[in-house]
Amino acid sequence: MYNAFENLFLEYFEPLVTYAYRYLNDWQIAEDIVQDTFLSLWTNKEQVDFSISVKPYLYRAVYNKSINHIQQAYNQRRVSSEDTDSLINRIIMEFNQYDTLLAKEVDMKIDRFVETLPPQCKNVFILSRKKHLKNKEIAETLGISEKAVEKHISKALLEIRQHLRKLDLLILLMAYFLHK
Repeated sequence: MYNAFENLFLEYFEPLVTYAYRYLNDWQIAEDIVQDTFLSLWTNKEQVDFSISVKPYLYRAVYNKSINHIQQAYNQRRVSSEDTDSLINRIIMEFNQYDTLLAKEVDMKIDRFVETLPPQCKNVFILSRKKHLKNKEIAETLGISEKAVEKHISKALLEIRQHLRKLDLLILLMAYFLHK
């Protein structure tokens, strides 16, 4: 367990500090926040499932701690509300940009994987998810039964989930939609 945690720390410490710095503009505070995040993770290690990617958790925790730090700094310094509002709005915009990039990455990986599906399964999936046709319309277009359409869609979704799970992207996708 300790080695796995140490590997997590070594892999994510610097990227998380850089991520926090974008919001805080102070390397020392960014490092403190990331260290505090890892300390919290270690303290609560019994409740964390390390078999799945903890990357979304780490980035969300650093984001939340950065926001909390900014709010505390505001309360201590009595910065004008306009400055704090614009800073918080900038942080929210940057985090939304990160979410958008994450969604694009996952969408791109799904599109690439869909290309590897058997031809009929691929066609059904594309007509359903990209062209937004109803099962009945797909069945009529391809000359197959609605049951066959349902089976192809189910098969495609199952294989996509398995593929994303192998890439450790399923948890990222879930985190993305849970926070929308």
